[in-house]
Amino acid sequence: MHINNLSYIRFLLILIILLFSFNNSLASDYFRADSRTPNEIIRSNGLVSRGHDNVYEYGTPQNISLYNHALGNVLTGNTRFNDGYISTTNTLTLAHNFGQNLLGGQSVYYIYVIASAPNIFDLNGVLGRYSPHPSEYEFSALGGVPLSQIIGWYRVSFGVVDVSMSRNPAYYRTLFRALDIAPTEDGYRLAGFPDGHRAWREEPWRNHAPAQCRSDLKSLTCKEETNSLSEKSLRNYKDMIVRYSILIALITTGDI
Repeated sequence: MHINNLSYIRFLLILIILLFSFNNSLASDYFRADSRTPNEIIRSNGLVSRGHDNVYEYGTPQNISLYNHALGNVLTGNTRFNDGYISTTNTLTLAHNFGQNLLGGQSVYYIYVIASAPNIFDLNGVLGRYSPHPSEYEFSALGGVPLSQIIGWYRVSFGVVDVSMSRNPAYYRTLFRALDIAPTEDGYRLAGFPDGHRAWREEPWRNHAPAQCRSDLKSLTCKEETNSLSEKSLRNYKDMIVRYSILIALITTGDI
């Protein structure tokens, strides 16, 4: 009877994973043009945000505001030194266009193909009419993209994209095929508009605004509260990935 119960539990868990996979069968892949080589990405264990690097090198905290991320450096338009996101887009063509604009001076760069997961936010969906560059169709990856989430990469040589994609042997297909990006409403409170920004008094953001962003409470600033919420969201995502990976491993080995 005990064995039968374990078999039944295992059957239910497999069924849940299959249902997630079926529901996510039409989920999009995401793309990022980047000067870093696959070997560099492998050594870094993924596409690491600039802010993540600076945390360890200079001790500066990451800025995990989607609004600030979208604005970039207000003087140069480049990525902020403390940016906590990685930019991706939803088509290979757009990623190639970005690559040519930003990296076209290099003879070789790469376009990385990334699986959908809840660490990715639809930037235009979250920021709505306040998205500064809506034509870029950006999807922002909180904290970067782990190596296991990268499906593969295209080499771009003198502006020409390779016909075939090189597959990443570390891609965890069993895990990521069952996942989708974060719901837009989950991103509203992470929008990171400045203190007193009018968006915090408008729909849909006012219903999701942290208290420090819609009032005069100053025990924490709006920026500090947004960073705290974003870091918690990232921790929850990483914990979910670990739990789901363990579950898949147990099912695969027959230990459950």
